[in-house]
Amino acid sequence: MREPRPLRVVHTSDVHLGAYAGNDHPGWVERRRRMEAAFSRVIDLANRACADVLVLAGDIFDNDRVPAETVEWAAAQIARFKGQAFLIPGNHDPMDPGSIYWRHDMEAIAKRLTIVREHRGEVIEPEGVDLVVWGRAYLDSDWHFRPLDGLPERLDRRWHIALAHGHFVPEGGETYRSLPIHERELAAARGHWDYVALGHWEPHADVSRHGVTAVYSGAPMPLSDANRRAGLCVIVDFDARGVRWRTERVDG
Repeated sequence: MREPRPLRVVHTSDVHLGAYAGNDHPGWVERRRRMEAAFSRVIDLANRACADVLVLAGDIFDNDRVPAETVEWAAAQIARFKGQAFLIPGNHDPMDPGSIYWRHDMEAIAKRLTIVREHRGEVIEPEGVDLVVWGRAYLDSDWHFRPLDGLPERLDRRWHIALAHGHFVPEGGETYRSLPIHERELAAARGHWDYVALGHWEPHADVSRHGVTAVYSGAPMPLSDANRRAGLCVIVDFDARGVRWRTERVDG
């Protein structure tokens, strides 16, 4: 196979649309407005940066009870993106039967959106780009869920991006947390996966290890102002020089 064509990706997560939906206090109404505005700016940035792909690494919605109009608004925002989009569920918006992603057909509104639905993981090979995407759908009913469990080996020379929503556990770190992503699992991805797009942490963080680029995008707008390292998304470039990424502010 020839060298893969250059690729630009925008990575976001933990948007938490619909948070505080039952609270009409002016402070929470304003927080919801700011969270929606930040997500809209992610889409604007992806288009302005001429990104080929948008990846959404879980918790796009705050809970399974968000109003239908919030889901439709989110899908309409994603539909504005001119490239292809890939979304995995998180612990706030799981893929259990009857959940938000089954009740609402976001892909009917956002025609270039693909939602990862397979609990055991699925490989997606989109047309028009030299890319392989993998992710697992989180289920609330799986108490032992490991986001990178079953991560396959590289298929070919195309760019490989894994999506995972969970808590990174460094070697020797505490293991009692749910949704663990162990350092040894990242190490096993070396040579197979060019970028691991992470979600679950509101603060942005670089947890790259063992030659594997693994980044938490952070929330575009945090649930509270306590998270000072949020308000970002990540732009990732893949080309002959390798994989390079940078953050961009989207919180206003």
